[in-house]
Amino acid sequence: MQTMKTVLRLVLFAAIFSISPYLCFSQGTAPANAAEAAETGKSLSQEELEYQKRQAIIDQNALQKAEQIKGRLKGVVGEVQKYSPQTADFLAKKYFGVMFIQYVASVFMLLATFVATKYFLRFLFARLDRMFRNSGSKSFAVAFLENLRKPLNLFAWALGVYVALVFILEDSGYVTLVSRVMGVFFWIALFWGVWIVCDSAFAAMECKFRSKSSAATVNLADFLRRVLKFFIVVVAFLSVLTSCGVNVNTIIASLGIGGMALAFASQDTIANFFGSVSIILDRPFMVGDWVKTSSCEGTVEAIGFRSTRIRTFSKTLVTIPNSSLAKEAVENFTKMPARKVMQTVGLTYSATPDQIESAMKNIREAISKSEGVDTEGGVYVEFAEFGASSLDLSVIYYVKHIDAANFAATKRRANLAIMRAVADMGLSFAFPSTSVYIESMPDKKHS
Repeated sequence: MQTMKTVLRLVLFAAIFSISPYLCFSQGTAPANAAEAAETGKSLSQEELEYQKRQAIIDQNALQKAEQIKGRLKGVVGEVQKYSPQTADFLAKKYFGVMFIQYVASVFMLLATFVATKYFLRFLFARLDRMFRNSGSKSFAVAFLENLRKPLNLFAWALGVYVALVFILEDSGYVTLVSRVMGVFFWIALFWGVWIVCDSAFAAMECKFRSKSSAATVNLADFLRRVLKFFIVVVAFLSVLTSCGVNVNTIIASLGIGGMALAFASQDTIANFFGSVSIILDRPFMVGDWVKTSSCEGTVEAIGFRSTRIRTFSKTLVTIPNSSLAKEAVENFTKMPARKVMQTVGLTYSATPDQIESAMKNIREAISKSEGVDTEGGVYVEFAEFGASSLDLSVIYYVKHIDAANFAATKRRANLAIMRAVADMGLSFAFPSTSVYIESMPDKKHS
């Protein structure tokens, strides 16, 4: 929601900046004389002249619509004239150059807009909200309707204020200016609604796939949502500029001219973007996975356009560019079906060969019976080698749960089972030791 407010502020600022030249004129923005107009025409390109012609046609259509709206008021006065000439004369009486009926129609339009937004839309959304809550669609429809109310209110107020101003404005320059300003608000309301529809649709999609434990699809949906929102903002910005009378084709052409320089300047940004696309599509890891890279180890918190954020086990946040991350080897521990345990059990040299064979069997059975051990992966206990101070048994087994807590608990149970098995056989564990032998030397008699 905060992002949407920031986008609206930027669009409004661009709109105000674009229409600010028109605020200084009351009768259009034509040059002062024909000579100046001819000189201006010579300095403009053919494309710019064509654009100005199209804009003039749009402004002329806006003026014609305004005249049609006012013409209906005059028709109302004509109908009243048939039944009550005195009332018609009162309605046609002008104050500050505007008929009284125009003031009445303007106030009535504002009141109608207030009633429609305050009561009708509220009643409509309350009924829809109740209907969707009863149908169990609370997760998507209710949030969607709650957010959609604001752009609809903005659209209704833009339409109502536009018609109310057209009723009382006589100057063609002001009518053109109001038409452009209201066009800006129409575009803002439209793309605000499209933004909400996009947000709600992807939120419902993510909720659906998250319930099915499809984390890869959730990551892809989140990435596509951010890309689509970016294009919505760009199209909305260009549409607002067009409504303000700015030649968008010139802007696009200038971007094309500077595209090569921009590409050279943003090589890292482009590389990171395609790196993020590669990570999303190939899915070597996803948000929430426990990964290890050449620089850190931790849990993936976010996969952005430019970088991936990893929360380490010491709670620090490491940000790695996606272009680098897509090239290097990433070890994903979350993808392990089971976690491997390798350790060495050392018995004293006092153990006999038969006892060693019995110890291997008993330790294997003790580990297999321990809770949390993955017996399908197998439990391996073998006499590995003669150590410096012990007879070493190599022990390998797998733990079903790979998270730290369950892994440590299972390993603890297995270690205790090994200790009991060794103690039941009367054997003991060896520890590093050194034997020192002192040889007695014969006494030497001195002569």
